[in-house]
Amino acid sequence: MVLVVPSSHEIKPRGKVPHKIYQVPYRPGLVENTFVPLELEGSKLELLMKMSEVFAVLCESALNSTKIFKELEGFDLILYASDNCGALFGECLNIPRVEIITNAPNTPVGFFHMIPMPVSYVPQLFLAFTDKMTLLERAVNFVAYFGGRLFMDIVFARPMNALKVKYNIKPERSFQETAGDAEMVIITADFALEYPQPLLPGIKSVGGIRYIIL
Repeated sequence: MVLVVPSSHEIKPRGKVPHKIYQVPYRPGLVENTFVPLELEGSKLELLMKMSEVFAVLCESALNSTKIFKELEGFDLILYASDNCGALFGECLNIPRVEIITNAPNTPVGFFHMIPMPVSYVPQLFLAFTDKMTLLERAVNFVAYFGGRLFMDIVFARPMNALKVKYNIKPERSFQETAGDAEMVIITADFALEYPQPLLPGIKSVGGIRYIIL
C-alpha cells in the first residue's frame, strides 16, 4: 500500500503507509488558497476552469516523474477520488482502478461513467430545481444536462486527451473511454439525501462513508 500525493498537499508521512511525493509547481495550501475562496465567492464557472487547469498541471507533473512510475509498477490496484490522473496512471501501467466519487451522482463527473440521469426527474447540480419540475424547468434541465456534458468534454477531457497523446498512453482511446473503464465506482454521497436515480452494474453507493485516497 502506497499513498501518492503532490508536493502541494500538506501531508505528514507516517511510518505505517509509505508516501510517494512528486514535485509540482504549486506551493502547499493550494486547495485552501485557490479553490476554497472561489467556492465561497460562488464563482462556480471560474472554480471549474481553475480546477481543470490545476488538474492538468498536477497530472503532467506526475507523468514526468519516472521515479514514481517505476515504483508503482507491479501494484494490483489503484484507488483514487475523482482524480483524472488516476485514470491515466491505471491505463499506462495496466493496473485495475477503483474510483471514489465524493459528490452526488448528478455531478458532472458522473458523465464519464455514463451514470443514468433522467433529466425529467433529476435536476442538474447547479440548478435550483427539485424533482417536481414543470415542463419549462424540465426543458431547461435538459439543455443544462447536455451543456454540462459538452463543458466536461471541452474543459476537463480535452487537456487529458492531450496528455494521452503527448505521453503515448493509448492515444487511440479517448480520455472519456479511459475514465469510464474503472473496475468499480464508489459513490460516498448519502442516497437518503439525494434524488433517486438508476445506477449501472459496478457502481456502488455507500452513504456516509469517507475514504483515504491511496
